[in-house]
Amino acid sequence: MSWRLVDGVPLPDAVGGHPALDFCNTRAGWGAGRPKEYLRSPDVLALWARENGLVAVPSRPRDGTRGVASREQGSALARALALREALYRCALRHGTDPDWDLVSLEAARARAASVLVPAGDGVATWRPRAAPGTVADALRAIALAADALLTCELVTFVAACPGAGCGWLFADRRRRRRWCSMAACGNRAKARRYAERHGAGV
Repeated sequence: MSWRLVDGVPLPDAVGGHPALDFCNTRAGWGAGRPKEYLRSPDVLALWARENGLVAVPSRPRDGTRGVASREQGSALARALALREALYRCALRHGTDPDWDLVSLEAARARAASVLVPAGDGVATWRPRAAPGTVADALRAIALAADALLTCELVTFVAACPGAGCGWLFADRRRRRRWCSMAACGNRAKARRYAERHGAGV
């Protein structure tokens, strides 16, 4: 796992090969007792979505709407985190019926608030009707990305990084990749093995 600073905020590097996988990678240490959480606030969720090309620049609530906006943003963040949990398991083919129900619900909500737009290659894609960069827009865009991943062949090539404290997802069509990043988890594993051999006198 690797990260960078954006506007002073640590964000995970995009290594998954699909926005929905990179969304799952906003948490590290899947299955660990103390996972690392990147999405610590609604603003960080909107910033992450912007940096990954899912929404426009995050917007600020107008005066007089801050309290309402704050509650709505908190609710959207909570839904996004629940979606991430379910999506992670579904992408690894371990999803339960409740997981699939949750992903389906968020995808259906996102489609209901979106329109099909043509892309440059003539293939249409779903886009939120208005995407000024709010947390709710980020949630809808993420749900659409999850929909796109789980309904295409790429999901059959998804694997989880075995690095200590990682668990990040990535898609590898050639099935030759083991780590989320050789420069990060791969090198750490090599260094750990070297240290173990050296300590054992091998």
